[in-house]
Amino acid sequence: MAGTASFVELEKHLNPAQVEAVVHGEGPQLVLAGAGSGKTRVITWRIAWLVQERGIDPGSIAAVTFTNKAAAEMRERVEELLGLYPLPTFVGTFHRWALVALRRYGERVGLRRDFAILDSDDQVSLVKEALAAEGLPEKSYPPRTMLAAISAAKNRLLDPGAYEAEADGFFARKVAAVYRRYQGLLQRASGIDFDDMIALAVRLLAEHDDVAERLRRRARWLLVDEFQDTNHAQLALIRQLAGEGGNLTAVGDEDQGIYRWRGAELENILRFEDSFPGATVRKLERNYRSTQTILDASGGLIAHNQGRRGKHLWTDRGAGAPVEVYKASDEVDEARWIVNTLQGLRREGDYKLADMAVLVRTNAQTRALEDEMLRQQVPYVLVGGTRFYQRAEIKDVVAYLRVLRNPRDEISLRRILNQPPRGIGRTTQEALFTEAAERSMPVWDLLVNDELAAFSPRAARALRAFAHLVTSLQEAADELPLPALLERLLESTGYRGLYNEDDPDDLARIENLREFLSAAQEFTEARSVNAADEDLLTAFLDHVSLVADLDTWESERGVSLMTLHSAKGLEFGAVVVGGLEEGLLPHFNAQGAREDVEEERRLLYVGMTRAEERLFLSTCRRRRIAGRYQDQLESSFLREIPPETLEVTTSPSLFTDPRADSVYSFFGKGTRGGGAGEGGAGATFGERVAASIEAEEAGGGAGLRRGGRVQHPTLGEGTLIAIEGDGDYAKYTVVFDRAGKRKLIARYASLDPV
Repeated sequence: MAGTASFVELEKHLNPAQVEAVVHGEGPQLVLAGAGSGKTRVITWRIAWLVQERGIDPGSIAAVTFTNKAAAEMRERVEELLGLYPLPTFVGTFHRWALVALRRYGERVGLRRDFAILDSDDQVSLVKEALAAEGLPEKSYPPRTMLAAISAAKNRLLDPGAYEAEADGFFARKVAAVYRRYQGLLQRASGIDFDDMIALAVRLLAEHDDVAERLRRRARWLLVDEFQDTNHAQLALIRQLAGEGGNLTAVGDEDQGIYRWRGAELENILRFEDSFPGATVRKLERNYRSTQTILDASGGLIAHNQGRRGKHLWTDRGAGAPVEVYKASDEVDEARWIVNTLQGLRREGDYKLADMAVLVRTNAQTRALEDEMLRQQVPYVLVGGTRFYQRAEIKDVVAYLRVLRNPRDEISLRRILNQPPRGIGRTTQEALFTEAAERSMPVWDLLVNDELAAFSPRAARALRAFAHLVTSLQEAADELPLPALLERLLESTGYRGLYNEDDPDDLARIENLREFLSAAQEFTEARSVNAADEDLLTAFLDHVSLVADLDTWESERGVSLMTLHSAKGLEFGAVVVGGLEEGLLPHFNAQGAREDVEEERRLLYVGMTRAEERLFLSTCRRRRIAGRYQDQLESSFLREIPPETLEVTTSPSLFTDPRADSVYSFFGKGTRGGGAGEGGAGATFGERVAASIEAEEAGGGAGLRRGGRVQHPTLGEGTLIAIEGDGDYAKYTVVFDRAGKRKLIARYASLDPV
């Protein structure tokens, strides 16, 4: 409909609620757009209506969103509606708008015209330099953790001085010192980071009236998408740009706010009228995507959140099929059921592979699913992430294993020489390989024969230490079972202490390494019966190579496999959400604080509302974590979904699965407890459950269980969210109601069940 967007035609293309939002007059309005309610149509049609019907100069309209992809799609739709190419309206991200303003007026806030923009790697390097200048060790003050704290300060518009003034506590004061150093290094390099872009744009508008007037003329009619994802700095930018009583249209959905962990403030949408007095609030509640059963199930879930304005989504698509729930015995059973379900939908002819998606909470969960899809030759596409066996930390560990079996594998050797960092820099590495080439001998022979006279004493020491590490692991490989070898490798190489669990990226890497250990344990168990004389390490490496090779086989029309965060904004005919267990969904990092749990609930809601016609949910009674089977508690979220919308199927092996618990766990060895019939590894799953219940009834330390409430004599009550290892030196992670998250050793914990 190029060239015209008349009111009559609006009624043909939009429902009444959408039309009201599109033809809103002057002043601010908030459009609460439920999932699948057509929010992008409202934004694009409003721009077209303003130009076509109101005669507004398209150069005085600005539309801001969060991703370049969303902005490009929005621009294309408006150009098509208006038949205006190129569109003079600004349509882009917050950072793009800020960058345009700073390139033109940046000198007003102290920037050089040729200022550089630092990427994340550059930022980490500067933080490391700042830590060194302050004499702070990286192990105690992880650079990415410090950078996250600095980013949070900038998102609150706190400069180093303001942050230092309010720094309360030892760690905050250290962050303040590093922040000041970091910002000084930025200025010396004539650089800014992405957080600076927004903060400096706010300052530009606030401190320079003439510039503010020019910029506001280009945004007299301002539209903001995904308003629920704005942080404090972005809200300040919007307020400065819109001005008093500005013509702002904000579109968002508080029920889809899933980025609190990276600074988004849900209060911005919940208290919109406080920031923009006199605002009109409208709701889009008609859903065009899902069946009514899916809407009722997801709506019943999200209704448990307190932090919401409330909507009731409806559709005229009919009730549709019930939401199917599968209670699996373990992750292998779960993966098999998921892939069989997708295969069944495909055979029925109702769905193509591209119409289906599997959504999980963490990247590590994809491993079992990927393996099962490869076994059944179901093409899949991993969206928004790296395939499991291609993740850097997994490739590193595999490279170590390859070197243990073949130390002349120089591709793998080059990968692990300084990973984790051990003082063998790039110059030393290049010199080592050059020396070996000139002497026509393998690099490993140079190392193992200590022919290192050409190197400095410091470099030679580091190379000798590496050679000793590999030879000791080679000896261990001949003696230890595969899972125990991996334990030894992770310990001796330094991977165990390399990552910080409080950093989201590092936590994902830890989970991936734990999952790799589970894969090794699973492989060992599968081969233990018929391959007594087989070299399991070599066989496992062959298995990984095969999986890695098959990983490259993907179809553009394969099943989409992704995390719930990556699924935002997408839709599929059939959706499976896996891993609905306490500790996974809700994630263990979120247990305790209401706001965190509500964000996890929103995350599940987003996943459920991606489904158009068929929705499947799964949960495991046990899950192998770090190679060791662990009893799982069914997610409390499942109990919040209206039961009349669900159809529940239970695995035949739910309480009779014969798999034994592994002896090994990622952070230290576990031990087999008791014998058959006593709740030990020799007992059936059902017997162990019964034994666990008896232990809980007995009280004391034996009654502690993951997800249970506990009492500490000084820290008070809390929730036990993780147990690592067994016996006196097991590690308990507890989120206390008043004292926050603490890690305790079982022997000294003094914990009692509540």
